[in-house]
Amino acid sequence: MKRVALLIFAVAFIAGCTGTTPSTDSNNGISIIRFAASPAEERSGGLVLFDVEIQNVGGTTARNVKADLFGVERQWRNPDGSLVTSTLTKFGTATLKPPNLQRQLPGDFKIAQWQLMTPDIPQGVAPSLPVEVRVTFDYNTSGFLIVPAVSDQEFEIRRIQNQPIASAEIVNSEGPIKITIPESFRRPIIVDTEDPTPTESVPLRIEFINVGDGFPITEGETGKITGTIRLFGPGAEFEDCLGATSGNEVNLNNAEIPTRLRDTQSVPVACSIRIDKAQWGARPEDSITLVFNIFYRYYVRESASVRVFGK
Repeated sequence: MKRVALLIFAVAFIAGCTGTTPSTDSNNGISIIRFAASPAEERSGGLVLFDVEIQNVGGTTARNVKADLFGVERQWRNPDGSLVTSTLTKFGTATLKPPNLQRQLPGDFKIAQWQLMTPDIPQGVAPSLPVEVRVTFDYNTSGFLIVPAVSDQEFEIRRIQNQPIASAEIVNSEGPIKITIPESFRRPIIVDTEDPTPTESVPLRIEFINVGDGFPITEGETGKITGTIRLFGPGAEFEDCLGATSGNEVNLNNAEIPTRLRDTQSVPVACSIRIDKAQWGARPEDSITLVFNIFYRYYVRESASVRVFGK
């Protein structure tokens, strides 16, 4: 009998290890898999169970994850009949790791439940009362932008030989905030080595875009994004980027104007760089790379309604 049990366990273990690749969402971090109220209809004074399941489906670790109920404070009651006086926070400081695609492991998940007594509703009416769960968490998006750069002589050779020059490459980790640049700014950088000016100025338009199901919200500063932008390349440094006029790193915490996502769901940033032609030298081509490491607090939400019959 023990051997049969061990065989069943082994088969189950192997099946789990060779299952399908866990699903991910390139545009989200923490996702609300399910939020429901049971029963969906109840009399005044009856008990309703709210339950939520959340999972990290993005590319980085979510920290300080918490879930709150809105629409219950000073309205619904605890099972003992006392009035609810808060948003009944669950988790609070939870950490959820992302999926491990190499090992075919899904992202960490959490389940929370609240049992509440329906509000005091008078006889003759049966309103549908909405309750919202809001899950907030700290998240991180990393990414890089590689812009090809060529000398003016190399550009002319490529033009004559009808050989294209690659456009800028953008890579983001999976998450709700992305970094991109418009198509018009993805053209290669041309370093004019014949011009006597010592530097080449290159304007860039960088955009932070919210592509997720929720919204970034930093305590006290809605939509604020923090982190760093680092610059790499021969002779390259920042010329004017969020207040930085030299060097190879921009700290968003020290920016003259904080970077925030607003109702437009995106924010453009003018970020010009300069290339020292002496350091560029005689090289025909190279590349300029910007590496982003940004942090933000984010929330997602779902709603459920309970129809409450008065008595």
